Amino acid sequence: MNYNVIVVDDDDIILFLHHKILQSVALSEESKSFNSAKKFLDYTASLKEDKRTILLFLDVNMPVMDGWGLLDIIHDEAFTHPIEIVMVTSSVDQEDKDKAAQYSKIINFVEKPFSKTILASLNIDFD
Repeated sequence: MNYNVIVVDDDDIILFLHHKILQSVALSEESKSFNSAKKFLDYTASLKEDKRTILLFLDVNMPVMDGWGLLDIIHDEAFTHPIEIVMVTSSVDQEDKDKAAQYSKIINFVEKPFSKTILASLNIDFD
C-alpha cells in the first residue's frame, strides 16, 4: 500500500529522529512532520486530491490538543480521509494502552522513540 506517512509530535528532536528512521528503512522518502495536532488537521483539509491512506505516527502527550483529542476528531464521522494510526509515546501506563484499544483506527501502540526493529514488527505493507 502506498501510504502518506505523517509524524505528529511536539518534540522537534523526536520529529527529526523519526523522519530519519523512516527514511533509513525506505518506508517514506517524503514523510511529513507536524509539531501540533492543529497543523496536522490543517494539512489533512488540503488533501482533497490525495486519496492515499495516511499512516499517522501520533504522540499522546502534546500541549493545546493532545493525541487523545486528535483521535476523537479523527474518529468523528466528519473526518473521512482513510487513516491508520500508530500511537507513539513515552508513557508505559497500562491505562493509555487500554484507552488506545478503544479507537478502531489505531493499529499499534509503541514507545518512543521508535526504531527500525519496531517498524519492522508492525507488519505494515509499504509497497
